[in-house]
Amino acid sequence: MAYPFLIDETFDDGTRGNFDAETDGGSALDFPHYKELSRFGLSPWRGTHALRASLSGANDAYIEEQTAIVGQSPISLWFPLLVAADFTIDDGDRVNVLEVRSTDSVPEAFVAVRRTGANYELVVGDGVTVQRNYGTITRSNSRWYQIELTVNRTAGTIDWYVDGGQVGSQITALSIDPLTTLRVGAPAGTSAGDSGTLLIGGLVADDLRIFPRLRFAAETVWVTRDITAYLGNGTIDSVNFTSTGTDGVLTILDVDVFESSIATFSREPIIYLRNTEANAQVPGQNLPVSFQRGVYVQLAGTNPQAWISLKDGGSGIVRSQSNYIDLARK
Repeated sequence: MAYPFLIDETFDDGTRGNFDAETDGGSALDFPHYKELSRFGLSPWRGTHALRASLSGANDAYIEEQTAIVGQSPISLWFPLLVAADFTIDDGDRVNVLEVRSTDSVPEAFVAVRRTGANYELVVGDGVTVQRNYGTITRSNSRWYQIELTVNRTAGTIDWYVDGGQVGSQITALSIDPLTTLRVGAPAGTSAGDSGTLLIGGLVADDLRIFPRLRFAAETVWVTRDITAYLGNGTIDSVNFTSTGTDGVLTILDVDVFESSIATFSREPIIYLRNTEANAQVPGQNLPVSFQRGVYVQLAGTNPQAWISLKDGGSGIVRSQSNYIDLARK
């Protein structure tokens, strides 16, 4: 296992985060916060933001990672996907939502949404060939699918999981070139009549399987990337922080939406920790601490991670789709 992961992106600062580049034909991509999403009956997977692809005809639209997956085999890629109720493509069309590529012009592996007759399906394949079909899915403003794709170039195999269960048998006997690039969004473009919304709630990549994750934060949450760990109000009971270097910094702000351009909230931290000894476990010192709007966690340094626990179970935090929408309308 990488420490903690090869790629760990939440999009919770309202940007593509650590992804290297963006191609956005037709201005199809953005990273809206939960208040914006609520206008359409949508909400993020976790935290306060998601990657949104708003299809608008024949445009390529994707974010791209060009360094973290280079030379990795095997590699597992996990992401939550929502296919919204307004998502519409023509019969026979397919929209790729994730591709891993070599230097070739076709993906070594892809995950896509396909329409067959009246049915919409999740499929996986290599090159341009669909290899496995998950079956009919629900286009819904609240149904998220946890997708995990494992590509093993050395063995020439692809494994695919939806909500933790393997879809069909392992895909074998593949000739897979060295991976160089990951694309997420609508990297193969769409057709002229395609429209509607896809949401991607984040992406984690590692050399081992990721496995399914809880959508809504438990009483104790493990943080490995900047994120709104809790949305709502409550009390932080304990914090533990570490990094593998001597430069680790943990900053916690009381905000409900963090974006670098927003000037309407205080940047004064409610908790601030540093580790000056590699691998030291640094506990919070000024606890318990109450928060009114949310717990936005910022991590800096070498391989930082933190564990944050709530007092009394956190009855005031968001734990459902309806909680998100109700809070947005206040």
